[in-house]
Amino acid sequence: MWSRVAPWHPSLTAPARLRALLGDDRARYEARDGADAERFAAGRLLLKYAAAQALRADPAGLELAYGLTGRPLVRGRPRVALSLSHTGDLLCVAVTVAGGVGVDVENAGRRLYGTGLEPRMCAPSERAALARLPEADRDARLLRLWVLKEAYTKALAQGRLLPFTSFGFRPDRAGGGAALLRADGTPVADPAWRFTTLPLDGSHLVGLAVRDTREQQ
Repeated sequence: MWSRVAPWHPSLTAPARLRALLGDDRARYEARDGADAERFAAGRLLLKYAAAQALRADPAGLELAYGLTGRPLVRGRPRVALSLSHTGDLLCVAVTVAGGVGVDVENAGRRLYGTGLEPRMCAPSERAALARLPEADRDARLLRLWVLKEAYTKALAQGRLLPFTSFGFRPDRAGGGAALLRADGTPVADPAWRFTTLPLDGSHLVGLAVRDTREQQ
């Protein structure tokens, strides 16, 4: 699910209603001001409504909590996995009750190639594959790798603790899918994982990582 910061219905953002929906997050919201407060409130509303949709529950009856790395959780609902990403005024949430999930969204026009990012972001096999591409295609490939890596580390609840150079991806040119690789370029054989990138609103790119653990339970 995704949203812009601004268009939430006035009935949800009226002070009394918003405080009720924010619940334990109210203090964190009130410690902010201006655009930062608006983005925080919109993100929490989107998280609650996404979780409520998955659970077929009332958003006001759900309370958000946070893991050790800051990952949003639904208190008392351990099966629900949430992930939030935002850039500018755009917010994106992924939710699953089947395992783990991570999402990242970036502006599709963001320029990465030639900024010196590759040595810090790409595994050796990815840098070699990047060098084989026409120069005009390298920026789009780097952006896909970026959102996939952000999504994967979020799904693992690792944040930046897992170096981006320690693993890689092989994007599928025919679609949005991708395969997880070790740093040396060999595939990781774990059928529980699914990775994809998706265009969003004609202006952004979303990276999504989902791990289905139902067969392991």
